[in-house]
Amino acid sequence: LLLFSFQRSSDRESILSILQVLGDLLSVGTDRRIHYMISKGGSEALLQTLVDTARTFSPDYDILLPLLRLLAKVGLRDKKFGQKALELEALDVTLTLARKNLSHSQNLLHCLWALRVFASRVTTGAMLGINGAMELLFKVITPYSRKHTRIIRSENVLQIGIQLPLSWPLT
Repeated sequence: LLLFSFQRSSDRESILSILQVLGDLLSVGTDRRIHYMISKGGSEALLQTLVDTARTFSPDYDILLPLLRLLAKVGLRDKKFGQKALELEALDVTLTLARKNLSHSQNLLHCLWALRVFASRVTTGAMLGINGAMELLFKVITPYSRKHTRIIRSENVLQIGIQLPLSWPLT
């Protein structure tokens, strides 16, 4: 009933409430709850909502962030998650969101969680490579290049300090 309401709802407050309830249900229980949700079409519902929400003129990140967290959690347990993501074009949408949020670390982090789950499957990992995920990762990693790192030596410990560029907000 909850998934049916989630799929049919277009009201922002309803979607946020359902995402909150789903997050609470899936964080407390065992894997059985996640597998039950997957068997009832939960992965497809989450992926379709991701695609629909992200393709709007101005995506609502209040919906997208909890949605991406749930996708990362559910995607690890769903054996056909990569295929479902390919069919619903969620890979391209997530890559586009990540590219748009290179300067917004919190939004980017959630996109990277979802991309990590997508990349854990061979076929979707290959599609991510074809669609430019490696270039995206190099853009994310570049601020941490040798120029922005320094090695701090103490007695018996070698630490690597990373200096964040001033343009990166710390949220």
